Amino acid sequence: MSRVATPDAAPGEPAAPEGPTRALILLFAAVSALGPFTMQIFVPALPMVQREFDVSTGSAQLTFSVFVFVLGPSLLLYGPLSDRFGRRPVLVAGLVVFTLGTLLCWLAPTLGVLVAGRALQAMGSAAGLVITRALMSDLYGPRGMAAALSYTTMAMVVPPMLAPIIGGVLVDTLGWRWIFAVMLAAAVATLVFCVRYLPEPPVPASRRQLGVVEKFRRVLSRPRFHLFTLQAMLIAGMFYGFMAGSPYLMVNVLDRPATEFGLYFLFLAAGYIVGNYLSGRLSGRIGLDRMILIGAALALSVAWIPVLFTAVGWWVPLAFFAPMALLTVANGMAMPSAQTGAISAVPEASGTASSSTGFMQQAAGACIVQLLGWWQNDTPWPMVTVIFGCAFAAMIASVVLSRWPADRPASPPA
Repeated sequence: MSRVATPDAAPGEPAAPEGPTRALILLFAAVSALGPFTMQIFVPALPMVQREFDVSTGSAQLTFSVFVFVLGPSLLLYGPLSDRFGRRPVLVAGLVVFTLGTLLCWLAPTLGVLVAGRALQAMGSAAGLVITRALMSDLYGPRGMAAALSYTTMAMVVPPMLAPIIGGVLVDTLGWRWIFAVMLAAAVATLVFCVRYLPEPPVPASRRQLGVVEKFRRVLSRPRFHLFTLQAMLIAGMFYGFMAGSPYLMVNVLDRPATEFGLYFLFLAAGYIVGNYLSGRLSGRIGLDRMILIGAALALSVAWIPVLFTAVGWWVPLAFFAPMALLTVANGMAMPSAQTGAISAVPEASGTASSSTGFMQQAAGACIVQLLGWWQNDTPWPMVTVIFGCAFAAMIASVVLSRWPADRPASPPA
């Protein structure tokens, strides 16, 4: 890739590339999608795993829940390591862990071994979610990263969306272990392409000199990091709120089949892709703060619609999925800029910032899912209230962010 000077490049530092190639975007997407794809492709296999190992439903469910539990803390691991040792070697190490975990799952003789392999998969896949974003920040600067992250997200949305379908076909035709055979082939191919083609920007001396504690201190002391991360948490909160409430609403309240829920969900994925495309086209021109403000305003402008439909008693799938599809367009516009802003707020510890914002998003999502689990009352009110609350808070936070002064540059380490 050719390199040209950009306004985001500091004096004396390598200039950022003009933009990512399609091949690099696809590589970023493949690495980033490993975690979500791995988590969702396995869901159709749970009943067959339960029968093969002759265990209870709760025990078989551990093969899914352990992935969620391990993924969150693992996100905090890779950022500081990549700040210290470089992006590519740490990402390659994570992919090796993921590959070994997948192999262990494929050959697992007992449920305990399968659970251990799933834990290794989660630990390894977290590297892709963290390091690709930090790498984009290194290569393209804040505005270039927003566009690169938007296009990467567009590409990475597709595999997780198709994962349950692929998993179901493999389980029905070849058996559940073939899920891991396919994933092993994908992991090896991704690992080879990363070793061969993934660029490695130089690690600045200041990043090497900072210790892990100092990196986290700097990340957590930047007000704009917290404002951008709060936006990312609220945007994710809208989606998690819908994901936690809509299956229960569709199946238990509206008495619709699970297949119909899956078909309606395609509208949400399409909306998010459209939002990512708009973000990629516009974020470099109008800036991160304004992009988030536009996305938050659009989200709030549609979040009240399902509240109204719930109040008047029009409880049909389109009353919830149609507004949510528009809301995911807004979220797709704002999320790349929110993540970019959080990571770029701490350039001397961008990997640690990527770890921190990813962990906070997962934690917020887990809290919202648990809240809705406690709050279910056979009505749409819990779901629509959480979605509207997150949209309203995101609008307020975006206004504060747009008026917040830039953080002062950090002093170099002694």
